[in-house]
Amino acid sequence: MAEQPDQPDADAREHLLAVLSDLVAQGGPAPILAPPVVFGSAAFPEPWRPTLGGVRLLLARLAWHVGLDRVITLTDARMGAPPTERRPPTQLDTIEVRRKDVAFTLGFIGTDDVAGTFAHEIGVAYAALHRPAGAEPYREPAEIGDVLVDPDRDLERGSIAAVYLGLGVLAANGAFQQYTAAGRFNGGYSPLEYDVLRAGYLPMSGLAYLLAVQAVVRDQAAPPPGLSPPQRDEVVAWVAALRGQGDALRRRLGLDAGTAHVAAPLAPGVAWRTAAQQTALVRLPAPVEAEADAPDPTPRSIAFRWRSHRGGVGFLAGAVLGVGVATLVASRSAGPLIAIGCAGAGHVVGRKKIVPRCTACASVVPAGAPVCPSCGATLRGDIARLSDRLEAEETLGPPSDSV
Repeated sequence: MAEQPDQPDADAREHLLAVLSDLVAQGGPAPILAPPVVFGSAAFPEPWRPTLGGVRLLLARLAWHVGLDRVITLTDARMGAPPTERRPPTQLDTIEVRRKDVAFTLGFIGTDDVAGTFAHEIGVAYAALHRPAGAEPYREPAEIGDVLVDPDRDLERGSIAAVYLGLGVLAANGAFQQYTAAGRFNGGYSPLEYDVLRAGYLPMSGLAYLLAVQAVVRDQAAPPPGLSPPQRDEVVAWVAALRGQGDALRRRLGLDAGTAHVAAPLAPGVAWRTAAQQTALVRLPAPVEAEADAPDPTPRSIAFRWRSHRGGVGFLAGAVLGVGVATLVASRSAGPLIAIGCAGAGHVVGRKKIVPRCTACASVVPAGAPVCPSCGATLRGDIARLSDRLEAEETLGPPSDSV
């Protein structure tokens, strides 16, 4: 099992509380006191599709949940899955927050926790609009011009803002993801592969602490629903450690003593919204039907035909043949020499048998094939060694049909 992030120490916890209290001071107490959003059909009624339209729709829904009233602008910078990763993560970056829209760049749509990854980026957009007073004079978002995301100021603060805005469960689940699957068949068996992915800009344990703080200031003895098991375990431990500190934490965050309880939610995760905003939930504009429903061809990854050989197969075949011959016609002393000689001869013969393989998936491909029939990667040429792949990519440059 992968090692999980370290628990935040006293200084780290104080830093997290300081950022959270600044967000409360700027945006008010309502978001932190509302029930966190839980991923499911109640809060996300639109079906997920791994397309540009699906990405825009999910981002729009998350933006709606936090009151970020801006159009989603998406730049498609996908180049296909990185060939070196067994389960490549979803890649999305918040670039700029403008008066009427938020600009994101999409690098890859994975099969991981997409909603959790996006929750962090929505938090980054909010953090860029609500920087601390010491960084620049605070202005209402409606009065702010275009704001470029600053990695030094907005990324970690954005993950903290995700908790403040009610997206903490999604953000925590995305920050530590565990996957197991059968690996590639190696000729004898399929090994079990274990992958850990981490989204966002704050370790899962820091988010778990903030979720526990949120539960305590809301007078909730149990962690919020929807957490994955590792996240739930850490939140439970922190809630127990913070028991009896509700009033102190409310004072630390600038919350009034009587604000622990809020009105019943109008819908999951949106207790602090007005009736007009609640009505807007069913009127959230969907992407153009053709964009949402039509297949969105995933850009092919770049690969090459790697000129491998059958030396290994020849060695094994020669060894088997040598053992058989030695058993039938040779003496016990000469048997090992015959077996070794046949194995070596088989290796030499096998090395002369050139077998093109795809550098993205190692599957055998036909000589001169433009596309790998196994993984769909575009095969842009031949290389002698697998280690030559990166140099070949730099020499050829990006493919002309890339998105």
